[in-house]
This record gives sequence, structure tokens and C-alpha cells, in this order.
Amino acid sequence: MDIKQLSTFQVASETLNFTKSAEILNYAQSSVTSQIKSLETELGVNLFDRLGNKLVLTTSGEKFKRYSDTIISQYHSAMEEINFDKHMKSTITVGATESQCTYKLPDVLKELKMLFPNIGVVVKPLHRFSDIQSQLYSGEIDFAFMLGEEGERNGGNLEISKLSTEKLVLVASPENSISQMNNAKIQDLTEETIILTEKGCSYRNLLENILQNKNINFDATFEITNIETLKNCVKTNLGIALLPYGVVKKEMETGELKRIQLAEEKDREIYHFISWHKDKKLTPILNSFISVSERIF
Repeated sequence: MDIKQLSTFQVASETLNFTKSAEILNYAQSSVTSQIKSLETELGVNLFDRLGNKLVLTTSGEKFKRYSDTIISQYHSAMEEINFDKHMKSTITVGATESQCTYKLPDVLKELKMLFPNIGVVVKPLHRFSDIQSQLYSGEIDFAFMLGEEGERNGGNLEISKLSTEKLVLVASPENSISQMNNAKIQDLTEETIILTEKGCSYRNLLENILQNKNINFDATFEITNIETLKNCVKTNLGIALLPYGVVKKEMETGELKRIQLAEEKDREIYHFISWHKDKKLTPILNSFISVSERIF
């Protein structure tokens, strides 16, 4: 019994037609018949019965099909693993929010480059879930990183895997009087300028939902899409902002930014996700990208 015979049996068990199987495999029909007969002789059972003009699997054939499918699948996996070459060339296109591009992706790409020195990566900043869906569906990107609340994302034709959790913190300049208040309430912020990220950004959506639920409106707002520019504006006391902790961790430790701890407001959490189209064939490099992302995030 060899893999060639098993592959022939696998095709024949699907088509239930030796002539059609021969066409698919590019064999002579006599070769298909000979390989099936050899298998039957070795196994000591009939794998097919001919009922009139119809070919059907016997009970033994049905049982053997389950085993042959598993053997062939494992064979292909073994060949892929053995022939895997870390020096292969490939390009991965990734979409991510700007904060993920800045604070998470560099470490992912560094480890990936160590594993695959010849790999190429294209990174596209994306914020809106609709844009992410569109570009995954069209194949413009291979993977997308997203930020959102748990259960917020509807996968549809996408595979979506949660990577990690991150706190959201409200920050201000130490010069801002609101940062000196103990147990400030969200109503105390109404006279502040709120600095928002781009429309569609997950943590902007979360902040707007909180304010809407409390019937709070800010008189003054700024919208700044670049995360470093946004932080610098907060540091210069232009306004306050709600950001992932990892984005402002360094500035909070150095005292350039101070957290506004609101009374009766629990910490809000946001989640990092990675997504890809469910029909995408995951090569060893793509699987490695997922596993590296899971470790880094």
C-alpha cells in the first residue's frame, strides 16, 4: 500500500466513477482499476460494489475511506512541515489601528524577521471595522488587528481571535486642574476640551457611548488621527483623552501625563483581536505570524 494507491482510492470514493477518476488523476482507466484491485487484494476485502451501472462503496470501503482521508491529510502536513524553508520569500499585508502599528506591531515584526529573514511585510493603518472587513474580503490584506469590546465584533466570513486585554485610561496634563481632583465625576469634565481619535475608532466609540448614556456633551472637541500628535496635545494641556494604557504607559511613568480617576466609574477594558478570511489558506509563514502575534500581544 502506498500514497499513490490511497490517493487514487480517495478520488474514486468521491467520484464513484473509475473513468472520471482517471481523468482527474490523468491516469489510464486501467491504471485506476489496477490500483484499486491491488488495495483490495492487500486488505482482503472489496472496497467497491457495482450495482448495475452504479459504483458504490462497500461497508469496508466506507470504513477504509475514513482512514485513507486521515492518512493523506497527515502525509500532506508532514511534507509541508519537512519541506518548510525558513528562507522562503513571501510578503504579508497587514492592517492595524495606528496605536497597534506604533506600540505592538514592531515587536511582532522583529520576531517574525528573526524566523524568516527574507519575509516582506506591508502595514496599512486601518481604523474602521467596515474598512477591515472590506479589505479582508477582497484579499487586499492577509490579516487585520482590531481593538474592540468583547462580543462587539461579528465575524461573518472572518475568523476572529482574541489576543489580549488592555485597560483604557483617561489622561490629562499634570498642569490641568482636573488632574488634581480626587474622585472627580464625569460631569466635572464638561468644561474640558476632549481630544478624540478618528471617527470609527473603537475607543472613541466607547467614550462617546459612555457620554451619551450619561447625557453629557462637550462644548469643545478636537479630532486628531495621529496618536503621537494627540498625546503631545494632551501633554501641552490642550485637552484630555481616553487612550489604551499601553499607549500612555511611558508618559504616565515619567509624569508627563496623569490619569484622571473618576469616581463610580469602573476601569474600561478593550481587547486586541487578529482576524483573517475564513477561506484563506494558512501557509506555515501565515500560521507563524498568528502564533507570534499571540505571544507578543
